[in-house]
Amino acid sequence: MGLKVRWTYRYTVLLLCWLGWIAIYLSRSVLAPVLPTLIVEMELTHAQGGLLETAYLVGYIVVKIPAGVIANRIGMKRTLAIGMFGYALATALNFFAAGFAHLLALRFLTGLFQGVHLPLANTLLSERFGESQAKAIGFHESGPNVGNTLAYPLTVAIASSLGWRHAFLLLSLPGFVLALATALILKEERTPEHRGSTAISEVSEVRLRDYLWLLAPLALAHVVYNICLRSLLIFTPSFLVEARGMDLAAAGLLSALMPAAGFFAKVSSGFVAEAVGSRRAIIGASALTGLFTYSLSISTGSLPLALNFVVLGLVLYSFSPVIYSSTTSGLPTRLKAVGLGVVTMTGNIGGAFSTSVIGHLIDTIGYGPTFTIVAVVVIAVVLMISASMRGPRP
Repeated sequence: MGLKVRWTYRYTVLLLCWLGWIAIYLSRSVLAPVLPTLIVEMELTHAQGGLLETAYLVGYIVVKIPAGVIANRIGMKRTLAIGMFGYALATALNFFAAGFAHLLALRFLTGLFQGVHLPLANTLLSERFGESQAKAIGFHESGPNVGNTLAYPLTVAIASSLGWRHAFLLLSLPGFVLALATALILKEERTPEHRGSTAISEVSEVRLRDYLWLLAPLALAHVVYNICLRSLLIFTPSFLVEARGMDLAAAGLLSALMPAAGFFAKVSSGFVAEAVGSRRAIIGASALTGLFTYSLSISTGSLPLALNFVVLGLVLYSFSPVIYSSTTSGLPTRLKAVGLGVVTMTGNIGGAFSTSVIGHLIDTIGYGPTFTIVAVVVIAVVLMISASMRGPRP
């Protein structure tokens, strides 16, 4: 008997979306490892460093709901391919950046084009994988961790040998490749109830109100995720260099431990959610994230810090796929992309404000007290989530 071929088109979709995440984070994550260099070369403050991430997240936020509307109008394939080409170009143009204003504008454009991926890709996977979507989305959401893990050492290596400008240029190339692959391989799909953009916006707005019971606690959970994730990703290398006395190469490698551990957390997140339930998975992981963010303020030495980052990666990255699969599984087809947009937009608003605020706090009170404040805020939001997330609507 010949070997049966089990590969189907839905796995092609999963692979393209997963590689898309890797390309996104290869270009997105260049900033953090080179930020200590930029702070010195361009005479930036930590608050300005935080504003660079804020600019990214503002772009990432404003496109979330329009992404679903645009995809319904021109198709998911075109929207995804345009997004990939756009963020690759915006990343490459950092090669020519002459100052803070240029960096700020290019980070905004990078976020704007990258923001279309999450709601559209997860909607495609939800439709293709049905009841097994939690596991598919969990694997898909491991892509950012792969991209992050690769981006830190690659950025440090390129920046050390060729300069930080070449790091932006070279790590933009996978985005161009994925844009071409998506345009050639992905089939064009529209939602079954494809209409004009205005009609979809009006219907979605009305119908989403019926799902507030589902979306509100998931959006709060995404706020927790973003406050911790954005702050740690942007400031960890600077924290290790400035507060723990490491060189840039060591800081880059140690910073990669968190997203590396997060790969395993995301791949296993669907199984964990099935075993303990989505509510417990989200609340437990959120609370532990706050605890181990606080522990950074008292951890010293390479080994304790490494262990702290590994645990943080395991808990922090474990609940975002559960948030996304809980959203898509609870919404009708035509509302999935827009609903995901609402949840992720809310979370990213929290992330956008937190990075500049946290940068200012680091400037004024230092890293330790700042991490303590972040942990207190996270625990407070977790208590709100616990009170509002009551499971399926009766």
